[in-house]
Amino acid sequence: MKSKERKQNGVYKVLEWLEKEREDSMKQFWRCVFQEHILQKYPFLRSLQTSLLDGSHRFNEQLHRTEKLTVNEEKKAEQKKAGTKRKNSADETEEEGAAPSVSSSSQKKPVYYSLLDEMEDSPFDLEDSSEEEDREEEEEGKDEDREQEEEEEEDSEPLALSKFEAAVLPVSCGSVIGGLDKSRFAVSHSKSIRTDECWCTPEEFVKEGLTLTDGHWKKHILCHGKTLECLLKMKILDKHPLGCRCQLCCPKDPRRQDKDDVCFICNNGQNMVFCTMCPRAFHHQCHLPTLRDTTFGSDWMCTFCVLKPNQSLCIPKSRNDALNSPISENIMRCQYLLLHLYKQDTKRVFTTDPSQKEQRYSSVISNPMWMKKVETKLRNDKYKKVREFVSDINLIFDNCQTFNKG
Repeated sequence: MKSKERKQNGVYKVLEWLEKEREDSMKQFWRCVFQEHILQKYPFLRSLQTSLLDGSHRFNEQLHRTEKLTVNEEKKAEQKKAGTKRKNSADETEEEGAAPSVSSSSQKKPVYYSLLDEMEDSPFDLEDSSEEEDREEEEEGKDEDREQEEEEEEDSEPLALSKFEAAVLPVSCGSVIGGLDKSRFAVSHSKSIRTDECWCTPEEFVKEGLTLTDGHWKKHILCHGKTLECLLKMKILDKHPLGCRCQLCCPKDPRRQDKDDVCFICNNGQNMVFCTMCPRAFHHQCHLPTLRDTTFGSDWMCTFCVLKPNQSLCIPKSRNDALNSPISENIMRCQYLLLHLYKQDTKRVFTTDPSQKEQRYSSVISNPMWMKKVETKLRNDKYKKVREFVSDINLIFDNCQTFNKG
Protein backbone atom coordinates (compact mmCIF):
# COMPACT_ATOMS: atom_id res chain seq x y z
CA MET A 1 0.00 0.00 0.00
CA LYS A 2 2.85 2.41 0.81
CA SER A 3 4.27 1.84 -2.63
CA LYS A 4 0.88 2.60 -4.18
CA GLU A 5 0.45 5.81 -2.18
CA ARG A 6 3.99 6.90 -3.03
CA LYS A 7 3.36 6.42 -6.75
CA GLN A 8 0.00 8.20 -6.47
CA ASN A 9 1.53 11.20 -4.69
CA GLY A 10 4.28 11.30 -7.29
CA VAL A 11 1.72 11.54 -10.09
CA TYR A 12 -0.17 14.28 -8.24
CA LYS A 13 3.03 16.31 -7.84
CA VAL A 14 3.83 16.02 -11.53
CA LEU A 15 0.34 17.15 -12.53
CA GLU A 16 0.33 19.99 -10.01
CA TRP A 17 3.68 21.24 -11.30
CA LEU A 18 2.47 20.97 -14.89
CA GLU A 19 -0.71 22.94 -14.20
CA LYS A 20 1.11 25.69 -12.29
CA GLU A 21 4.33 25.98 -14.26
CA ARG A 22 3.49 24.58 -17.69
CA GLU A 23 -0.22 25.10 -18.17
CA ASP A 24 0.27 25.49 -21.90
CA SER A 25 1.81 21.98 -22.01
CA MET A 26 -1.11 20.11 -20.47
CA LYS A 27 -2.58 19.20 -23.85
CA GLN A 28 0.77 17.86 -24.96
CA PHE A 29 1.00 15.85 -21.74
CA TRP A 30 -2.34 14.11 -22.25
CA ARG A 31 -1.54 13.63 -25.93
CA CYS A 32 1.50 11.66 -24.81
CA VAL A 33 -0.61 9.68 -22.33
CA PHE A 34 -3.08 8.75 -25.07
CA GLN A 35 -0.44 7.11 -27.30
CA GLU A 36 -1.71 3.93 -29.02
CA HIS A 37 0.72 1.54 -27.30
CA ILE A 38 -0.31 2.94 -23.89
CA LEU A 39 -4.01 2.68 -24.72
CA GLN A 40 -3.55 -0.96 -25.70
CA LYS A 41 -1.90 -1.73 -22.37
CA TYR A 42 -4.42 0.22 -20.25
CA PRO A 43 -7.90 -0.16 -21.81
CA PHE A 44 -9.54 2.24 -19.30
CA LEU A 45 -7.46 5.09 -20.76
CA ARG A 46 -9.05 4.47 -24.15
CA SER A 47 -12.50 4.75 -22.57
CA LEU A 48 -11.42 7.98 -20.90
CA GLN A 49 -10.08 9.36 -24.18
CA THR A 50 -13.31 8.50 -25.99
CA SER A 51 -15.49 10.12 -23.33
CA LEU A 52 -13.37 13.29 -23.39
CA LEU A 53 -13.55 13.54 -27.18
CA ASP A 54 -17.30 13.02 -27.48
CA GLY A 55 -18.08 15.25 -24.49
CA SER A 56 -19.74 12.52 -22.44
CA HIS A 57 -17.15 12.68 -19.65
CA ARG A 58 -18.31 14.24 -16.34
CA PHE A 59 -15.71 15.42 -13.85
CA ASN A 60 -15.99 14.52 -10.18
CA GLU A 61 -18.66 16.88 -8.82
CA GLN A 62 -17.13 17.12 -5.35
CA LEU A 63 -13.85 18.28 -6.82
CA HIS A 64 -15.60 20.85 -9.01
CA ARG A 65 -17.53 22.17 -6.04
CA THR A 66 -14.24 23.17 -4.43
CA GLU A 67 -13.27 24.94 -7.68
CA LYS A 68 -16.54 26.87 -8.03
CA LEU A 69 -16.99 28.72 -4.79
CA THR A 70 -19.40 31.63 -4.82
CA VAL A 71 -18.32 35.15 -3.81
CA ASN A 72 -20.03 34.86 -0.38
CA GLU A 73 -18.43 31.49 0.30
CA GLU A 74 -15.04 32.98 -0.54
CA LYS A 75 -15.59 35.86 1.92
CA LYS A 76 -16.65 33.46 4.68
CA ALA A 77 -13.61 31.35 4.00
CA GLU A 78 -11.36 34.44 4.25
CA GLN A 79 -12.97 35.47 7.59
CA LYS A 80 -12.40 31.99 8.98
CA LYS A 81 -8.79 32.12 7.93
CA ALA A 82 -8.31 35.53 9.57
CA GLY A 83 -9.80 34.25 12.85
CA THR A 84 -7.60 31.22 12.73
CA LYS A 85 -4.53 33.42 12.23
CA ARG A 86 -5.37 35.55 15.32
CA LYS A 87 -5.97 32.43 17.39
CA ASN A 88 -2.70 30.90 16.35
CA SER A 89 -0.64 34.03 17.02
CA ALA A 90 -0.45 33.21 20.74
CA ASP A 91 0.64 29.67 20.03
CA GLU A 92 3.38 30.90 17.74
CA THR A 93 5.12 32.66 20.64
CA GLU A 94 5.43 29.32 22.44
CA GLU A 95 6.50 27.33 19.42
CA GLU A 96 8.70 29.57 17.32
CA GLY A 97 9.40 28.46 13.80
CA ALA A 98 6.75 25.72 13.92
CA ALA A 99 4.90 25.71 10.61
CA PRO A 100 1.25 24.58 10.54
CA SER A 101 0.87 21.20 8.79
CA VAL A 102 -1.70 21.17 6.09
CA SER A 103 -2.89 17.78 4.82
CA SER A 104 -2.86 17.17 1.11
CA SER A 105 -6.55 16.34 1.27
CA SER A 106 -7.43 19.87 2.53
CA GLN A 107 -5.55 21.51 -0.33
CA LYS A 108 -7.36 22.44 -3.47
CA LYS A 109 -6.67 19.89 -6.16
CA PRO A 110 -5.99 20.95 -9.75
CA VAL A 111 -8.71 20.27 -12.28
CA TYR A 112 -6.85 17.41 -13.91
CA TYR A 113 -6.71 15.53 -10.57
CA SER A 114 -10.35 14.63 -11.09
CA LEU A 115 -9.29 12.55 -14.07
CA LEU A 116 -6.90 10.57 -11.92
CA ASP A 117 -9.44 10.19 -9.11
CA GLU A 118 -11.92 8.72 -11.56
CA MET A 119 -9.22 6.48 -12.97
CA GLU A 120 -8.68 5.10 -9.46
CA ASP A 121 -12.35 4.15 -9.32
CA SER A 122 -12.01 2.34 -12.66
CA PRO A 123 -12.04 -1.48 -12.64
CA PHE A 124 -8.80 -1.17 -14.65
CA ASP A 125 -6.72 0.39 -11.86
CA LEU A 126 -3.55 2.09 -13.03
CA GLU A 127 -1.75 1.15 -9.83
CA ASP A 128 -2.86 -2.46 -10.13
CA SER A 129 -1.42 -2.49 -13.63
CA SER A 130 1.88 -1.16 -12.28
CA GLU A 131 1.90 -3.82 -9.58
CA GLU A 132 1.16 -6.42 -12.23
CA GLU A 133 4.08 -5.11 -14.27
CA ASP A 134 6.30 -5.42 -11.18
CA ARG A 135 5.19 -9.03 -10.75
CA GLU A 136 5.87 -9.76 -14.42
CA GLU A 137 9.32 -8.20 -14.18
CA GLU A 138 10.00 -10.24 -11.05
CA GLU A 139 8.93 -13.44 -12.83
CA GLU A 140 11.09 -12.55 -15.84
CA GLY A 141 14.04 -12.02 -13.53
CA LYS A 142 13.43 -15.43 -11.95
CA ASP A 143 13.25 -17.02 -15.41
CA GLU A 144 16.53 -15.38 -16.40
CA ASP A 145 18.18 -16.59 -13.19
CA ARG A 146 16.81 -20.07 -13.79
CA GLU A 147 18.12 -20.09 -17.36
CA GLN A 148 21.52 -18.91 -16.15
CA GLU A 149 21.62 -21.66 -13.53
CA GLU A 150 20.67 -24.25 -16.16
CA GLU A 151 23.43 -22.98 -18.45
CA GLU A 152 25.96 -23.18 -15.63
CA GLU A 153 24.85 -26.71 -14.79
CA GLU A 154 24.98 -27.62 -18.48
CA ASP A 155 28.53 -26.27 -18.78
CA SER A 156 29.65 -28.09 -15.63
CA GLU A 157 28.30 -31.49 -16.74
CA PRO A 158 30.77 -33.61 -18.73
CA LEU A 159 29.70 -34.36 -22.30
CA ALA A 160 29.76 -37.89 -23.66
CA LEU A 161 31.22 -36.80 -27.00
CA SER A 162 30.57 -40.19 -28.58
CA LYS A 163 26.86 -39.29 -28.68
CA PHE A 164 27.57 -36.39 -30.98
CA GLU A 165 29.87 -38.08 -33.49
CA ALA A 166 27.08 -39.07 -35.89
CA ALA A 167 26.67 -37.05 -39.09
CA VAL A 168 22.99 -36.49 -38.28
CA LEU A 169 22.06 -35.60 -34.70
CA PRO A 170 18.58 -36.08 -33.20
CA VAL A 171 17.07 -32.75 -32.16
CA SER A 172 13.81 -31.68 -30.58
CA CYS A 173 11.95 -28.51 -29.66
CA GLY A 174 8.77 -28.99 -27.69
CA SER A 175 6.87 -31.82 -29.38
CA VAL A 176 8.65 -31.44 -32.74
CA ILE A 177 11.52 -33.79 -33.56
CA GLY A 178 13.99 -33.90 -36.43
CA GLY A 179 17.55 -34.63 -37.46
CA LEU A 180 20.26 -31.98 -37.64
CA ASP A 181 22.72 -32.59 -40.48
CA LYS A 182 26.08 -31.28 -39.27
CA SER A 183 27.40 -30.94 -42.81
CA ARG A 184 24.52 -28.56 -43.62
CA PHE A 185 24.72 -26.47 -40.46
CA ALA A 186 26.34 -23.08 -41.02
CA VAL A 187 24.14 -20.26 -39.76
CA SER A 188 20.72 -19.84 -38.16
CA HIS A 189 19.05 -19.50 -41.58
CA SER A 190 20.68 -22.50 -43.26
CA LYS A 191 18.30 -25.41 -43.84
CA SER A 192 20.04 -28.03 -41.72
CA ILE A 193 17.19 -29.74 -39.82
CA ARG A 194 15.15 -32.46 -41.50
CA THR A 195 11.67 -33.29 -40.17
CA ASP A 196 9.34 -35.92 -41.61
CA GLU A 197 7.89 -33.33 -43.94
CA CYS A 198 10.65 -30.89 -44.92
CA TRP A 199 14.03 -29.27 -44.41
CA CYS A 200 13.98 -26.19 -42.19
CA THR A 201 16.32 -23.71 -40.59
CA PRO A 202 16.90 -23.71 -36.80
CA GLU A 203 14.82 -20.53 -36.64
CA GLU A 204 11.91 -22.20 -38.48
CA PHE A 205 12.24 -25.36 -36.39
CA VAL A 206 11.94 -23.51 -33.08
CA LYS A 207 8.82 -21.70 -34.33
CA GLU A 208 7.15 -25.06 -35.05
CA GLY A 209 8.05 -26.44 -31.63
CA LEU A 210 7.21 -23.48 -29.41
CA THR A 211 4.21 -21.27 -28.89
CA LEU A 212 6.51 -18.60 -27.52
CA THR A 213 7.18 -15.72 -29.84
CA ASP A 214 10.58 -15.10 -28.26
CA GLY A 215 11.83 -18.66 -28.57
CA HIS A 216 15.52 -18.81 -29.52
CA TRP A 217 17.01 -21.71 -31.45
CA LYS A 218 20.26 -21.78 -29.46
CA LYS A 219 18.45 -22.17 -26.14
CA HIS A 220 15.33 -24.15 -27.03
CA ILE A 221 16.54 -26.78 -29.52
CA LEU A 222 17.89 -29.79 -27.66
CA CYS A 223 20.19 -32.62 -28.75
CA HIS A 224 20.67 -35.48 -26.27
CA GLY A 225 19.48 -33.09 -23.55
CA LYS A 226 21.96 -30.36 -24.49
CA THR A 227 21.17 -27.03 -26.11
CA LEU A 228 22.64 -26.08 -29.47
CA GLU A 229 24.36 -23.23 -27.67
CA CYS A 230 26.26 -25.81 -25.63
CA LEU A 231 27.16 -27.74 -28.80
CA LEU A 232 28.49 -24.55 -30.37
CA LYS A 233 30.66 -23.85 -27.33
CA MET A 234 32.04 -27.40 -27.44
CA LYS A 235 32.79 -27.01 -31.18
CA ILE A 236 30.51 -29.95 -32.00
CA LEU A 237 28.72 -27.60 -34.37
CA ASP A 238 30.58 -25.11 -36.52
CA LYS A 239 28.86 -21.78 -37.04
CA HIS A 240 30.18 -19.88 -40.03
CA PRO A 241 31.25 -16.25 -39.51
CA LEU A 242 29.25 -13.29 -40.77
CA GLY A 243 29.98 -12.48 -44.37
CA CYS A 244 30.83 -16.08 -45.26
CA ARG A 245 30.26 -16.67 -48.98
CA CYS A 246 30.34 -20.47 -49.00
CA GLN A 247 27.70 -22.61 -50.73
CA LEU A 248 25.84 -23.19 -47.44
CA CYS A 249 25.66 -19.52 -46.46
CA CYS A 250 25.00 -18.23 -49.99
CA PRO A 251 23.60 -21.11 -52.07
CA LYS A 252 23.41 -20.58 -55.82
CA ASP A 253 20.05 -22.36 -55.93
CA PRO A 254 18.21 -21.96 -52.58
CA ARG A 255 15.54 -24.44 -53.72
CA ARG A 256 18.17 -27.18 -53.67
CA GLN A 257 18.30 -26.83 -49.88
CA ASP A 258 14.74 -28.17 -49.75
CA LYS A 259 15.87 -31.58 -51.06
CA ASP A 260 17.86 -34.44 -49.53
CA ASP A 261 21.55 -34.70 -50.32
CA VAL A 262 21.53 -38.53 -50.41
CA CYS A 263 19.20 -41.28 -51.56
CA PHE A 264 16.37 -41.89 -49.11
CA ILE A 265 16.95 -45.67 -49.27
CA CYS A 266 20.71 -46.29 -49.54
CA ASN A 267 22.02 -42.98 -48.09
CA ASN A 268 24.41 -42.41 -51.02
CA GLY A 269 24.43 -39.43 -53.36
CA GLN A 270 24.94 -38.71 -57.09
CA ASN A 271 22.55 -39.19 -60.03
CA MET A 272 19.34 -38.99 -58.06
CA VAL A 273 15.74 -38.14 -58.89
CA PHE A 274 13.90 -35.66 -56.65
CA CYS A 275 10.25 -35.90 -55.69
CA THR A 276 8.39 -32.66 -56.38
CA MET A 277 6.13 -33.05 -53.32
CA CYS A 278 8.61 -33.98 -50.55
CA PRO A 279 12.35 -33.65 -49.78
CA ARG A 280 13.12 -37.26 -50.73
CA ALA A 281 15.62 -38.22 -53.42
CA PHE A 282 16.09 -41.68 -54.97
CA HIS A 283 18.40 -43.59 -57.24
CA HIS A 284 16.56 -45.18 -60.14
CA GLN A 285 17.11 -48.69 -58.78
CA CYS A 286 16.35 -47.83 -55.14
CA HIS A 287 12.82 -46.62 -55.74
CA LEU A 288 9.83 -48.95 -56.11
CA PRO A 289 8.69 -49.25 -58.77
CA THR A 290 12.10 -48.95 -60.45
CA LEU A 291 12.48 -45.64 -62.26
CA ARG A 292 13.18 -45.17 -65.94
CA ASP A 293 13.74 -41.93 -67.80
CA THR A 294 10.27 -42.21 -69.32
CA THR A 295 8.69 -42.86 -65.90
CA PHE A 296 8.80 -39.33 -64.58
CA GLY A 297 8.49 -35.77 -65.78
CA SER A 298 8.80 -32.37 -64.17
CA ASP A 299 6.08 -33.19 -61.63
CA TRP A 300 7.14 -36.71 -60.66
CA MET A 301 6.01 -37.97 -57.21
CA CYS A 302 7.52 -40.82 -55.22
CA THR A 303 5.52 -43.79 -53.96
CA PHE A 304 5.26 -42.25 -50.47
CA CYS A 305 3.58 -39.12 -51.81
CA VAL A 306 1.36 -40.95 -54.29
CA LEU A 307 0.02 -43.33 -51.65
CA LYS A 308 -0.42 -40.76 -48.86
CA PRO A 309 -3.54 -38.97 -50.21
CA ASN A 310 -5.03 -42.31 -51.29
CA GLN A 311 -4.89 -43.68 -47.76
CA SER A 312 -8.01 -41.74 -46.81
CA LEU A 313 -9.89 -43.35 -49.70
CA CYS A 314 -9.27 -46.91 -48.48
CA ILE A 315 -12.28 -48.88 -47.32
CA PRO A 316 -11.63 -50.40 -43.87
CA LYS A 317 -11.28 -54.20 -43.98
CA SER A 318 -10.81 -56.97 -41.48
CA ARG A 319 -7.34 -58.55 -41.28
CA ASN A 320 -8.60 -61.72 -42.98
CA ASP A 321 -10.26 -59.79 -45.84
CA ALA A 322 -7.09 -57.72 -46.36
CA LEU A 323 -4.86 -60.83 -46.50
CA ASN A 324 -7.20 -62.47 -49.02
CA SER A 325 -7.28 -59.39 -51.29
CA PRO A 326 -5.81 -59.77 -54.79
CA ILE A 327 -2.20 -58.60 -54.96
CA SER A 328 -2.95 -56.74 -58.20
CA GLU A 329 -5.10 -54.27 -56.23
CA ASN A 330 -2.39 -53.71 -53.62
CA ILE A 331 0.88 -53.53 -55.56
CA MET A 332 1.68 -50.00 -54.41
CA ARG A 333 0.99 -50.80 -50.75
CA CYS A 334 3.37 -53.76 -50.96
CA GLN A 335 6.02 -51.56 -52.57
CA TYR A 336 5.45 -48.96 -49.86
CA LEU A 337 6.07 -51.59 -47.16
CA LEU A 338 9.23 -52.82 -48.89
CA LEU A 339 10.60 -49.27 -49.18
CA HIS A 340 10.17 -48.78 -45.44
CA LEU A 341 11.95 -52.07 -44.75
CA TYR A 342 14.83 -51.11 -47.05
CA LYS A 343 15.12 -47.76 -45.29
CA GLN A 344 15.39 -49.36 -41.85
CA ASP A 345 17.84 -52.09 -42.92
CA THR A 346 20.86 -49.77 -42.86
CA LYS A 347 23.35 -52.67 -42.50
CA ARG A 348 21.69 -54.61 -45.32
CA VAL A 349 21.19 -57.69 -43.15
CA PHE A 350 17.82 -58.61 -44.68
CA THR A 351 18.29 -57.12 -48.14
CA THR A 352 20.43 -59.77 -49.84
CA ASP A 353 20.80 -63.57 -49.66
CA PRO A 354 22.14 -64.32 -46.15
CA SER A 355 23.66 -67.63 -47.28
CA GLN A 356 26.24 -65.60 -49.24
CA LYS A 357 27.57 -64.17 -45.97
CA GLU A 358 27.02 -67.06 -43.53
CA GLN A 359 28.56 -70.43 -44.47
CA ARG A 360 26.36 -72.57 -42.23
CA TYR A 361 23.15 -70.66 -43.07
CA SER A 362 21.93 -73.29 -45.61
CA SER A 363 22.43 -76.08 -43.12
CA VAL A 364 20.20 -74.33 -40.55
CA ILE A 365 17.60 -72.65 -42.80
CA SER A 366 15.87 -74.80 -45.40
CA ASN A 367 13.87 -72.03 -47.07
CA PRO A 368 15.92 -68.78 -47.20
CA MET A 369 14.13 -65.50 -47.92
CA TRP A 370 15.35 -61.90 -48.27
CA MET A 371 13.85 -58.60 -49.39
CA LYS A 372 15.38 -58.45 -52.86
CA LYS A 373 13.87 -61.86 -53.57
CA VAL A 374 10.45 -60.63 -52.37
CA GLU A 375 10.81 -57.58 -54.62
CA THR A 376 11.63 -59.79 -57.62
CA LYS A 377 8.64 -62.05 -56.99
CA LEU A 378 6.37 -59.03 -56.64
CA ARG A 379 7.63 -57.53 -59.89
CA ASN A 380 7.24 -60.88 -61.77
CA ASP A 381 3.66 -61.39 -60.52
CA LYS A 382 4.51 -64.48 -58.45
CA TYR A 383 2.03 -63.49 -55.75
CA LYS A 384 -1.69 -63.83 -56.24
CA LYS A 385 -2.93 -62.84 -52.79
CA VAL A 386 -1.63 -60.34 -50.26
CA ARG A 387 -1.34 -63.24 -47.79
CA GLU A 388 1.49 -64.78 -49.85
CA PHE A 389 3.46 -61.53 -49.86
CA VAL A 390 3.03 -61.06 -46.09
CA SER A 391 4.01 -64.69 -45.48
CA ASP A 392 7.37 -64.21 -47.24
CA ILE A 393 8.04 -61.00 -45.29
CA ASN A 394 7.37 -62.83 -42.01
CA LEU A 395 9.60 -65.70 -43.17
CA ILE A 396 12.61 -63.34 -43.41
CA PHE A 397 12.40 -62.51 -39.70
CA ASP A 398 11.44 -66.04 -38.62
CA ASN A 399 14.55 -67.36 -40.38
CA CYS A 400 16.73 -64.76 -38.67
CA GLN A 401 15.38 -65.74 -35.26
CA THR A 402 15.84 -69.47 -35.97
CA PHE A 403 19.41 -69.04 -37.23
CA ASN A 404 20.54 -66.96 -34.26
CA LYS A 405 19.05 -69.45 -31.80
CA GLY A 406 20.96 -72.30 -33.44
